[in-house]
Amino acid sequence: MLKTYIPNFVRYCRETRAAIAILFALMAPMLIGSVGMAIDYSQAYLVQQRLAQAIDAAALAAAAISSDPATIEQKVRDFFDVNYPPEKIGVTFEPQVVVEGNLVTVTGSATYLTSFLRVIGIDEIDIAAETVVQREVKGLEVVLVLDNTGSMGSNNNIGKLRTAACEFVEILFGTYDVDATGDCLDRYGTYVRAENEYVKVGLVPYATSVNVGPYGLGYDDDGALYETAFLNNPLGLTFSNDADTDICVIEEDDGTDVTDFGGPWYMYRWCRDKNDGSAQCNYYNNYICNGDQYNSTGSSCLDWDYQYGARTVYRAPNYICPKASILPLSEDMTALKDRIGEMEARGNTYGNIGMVWGWRVLSPEAPFTEGVDWDNNAWRKVVVMMTDGDNVYSSPYSAFGVSGTHSVNSSGVLDDRLEDVCQNMDTEDNVTIYTITFDTGGIDAATEQLYEDCAANGGRHEHVTTSDELISVFRSIAQELSNLHIKS
Repeated sequence: MLKTYIPNFVRYCRETRAAIAILFALMAPMLIGSVGMAIDYSQAYLVQQRLAQAIDAAALAAAAISSDPATIEQKVRDFFDVNYPPEKIGVTFEPQVVVEGNLVTVTGSATYLTSFLRVIGIDEIDIAAETVVQREVKGLEVVLVLDNTGSMGSNNNIGKLRTAACEFVEILFGTYDVDATGDCLDRYGTYVRAENEYVKVGLVPYATSVNVGPYGLGYDDDGALYETAFLNNPLGLTFSNDADTDICVIEEDDGTDVTDFGGPWYMYRWCRDKNDGSAQCNYYNNYICNGDQYNSTGSSCLDWDYQYGARTVYRAPNYICPKASILPLSEDMTALKDRIGEMEARGNTYGNIGMVWGWRVLSPEAPFTEGVDWDNNAWRKVVVMMTDGDNVYSSPYSAFGVSGTHSVNSSGVLDDRLEDVCQNMDTEDNVTIYTITFDTGGIDAATEQLYEDCAANGGRHEHVTTSDELISVFRSIAQELSNLHIKS
């Protein structure tokens, strides 16, 4: 019996046909673990990269919204909730935000749940990501579009606006001193030199129209040749070619009033002065000529229409045209302060006209050409617009000419045109818009919503009710405006 078992045992020990299966069974955990480790760690790396890109984008978006740490942190979280839900990134990620001066740091850690490494007891891999965004004023073109209407005369609100705009300019140029005393407009000796490079600021005061000053005639404020004139003067009137020239503009009711239009335009001429020899207005009887409003053929008119108040001693040709004229984009802080100091309160609110001229001042194309090219990504283009009231239709004359000669005949139409301008600025040229509604009892909910919607393209809207808040929000926006870049 023993002799029978021994040979069989020897053959069993020498048998090799099942060795590979046995070895594979023994090695399987190690092989699966190695392959699984490679796959899981590769997936973890991809998740980490997605997280890094996500926090970069979130930090940039949040830093551009506010300087308040709590607001920035909430914006980062909101950004992740909307753009990077867990199913898109692959993990649940909770960002942490730290704001220190001009630095916004976003960090966070996440846990990647493994698929293969579980075989060897590794159930998760820790992932971390961090980015630091630095806020700085560089490569910035901004136009202040400011309400100079009659309602701003109450409680010296126009004076507060002059202060707010002046401090805005100082902050952008890097010369603002929070401890400085006295009127900002008087601080020329100390603050005349701008410290920040690559900053240009323009100014568009608006009311029933905008005043383009001598630029419309082809001259700058010093009387030097500027560009080609962009105003038609069918009456053949004579004007000076310096900063004392006041000429408002008539917009055409043909769609160009909501675009970056290069002109030309006709001059805004409320009822003609009684001594200029043209048939535009019957000075003594409040009649306005319904014929050719650009008629210069004499003092007769065959079609007169009565308009109460059409011509009084106050109805000069530039009646309710802003006193302060447009200043193109400039690096000259003194010139900006001088022009801000000229602002006075008069006229009705045509916010659409102010906004579209803010766009035209930013543009590198005529009528003003100081702006960098639209596709120059090294520069950021911004409009900051402020109003203290609803749009108010003006009759018998306005930025569209004599009432009855155009379809812009109500405040609702003005609102529609403003909405069109805002949309066009965003879709055509990606202009960032900030809006401020200064409510002292003259703004309804629809107007506030209109301006909030206008600023929904990356800027923001602020609603204030006191002059101190007005100054504060201008400071806040000036501090936030910047070119943002990834520092590390």
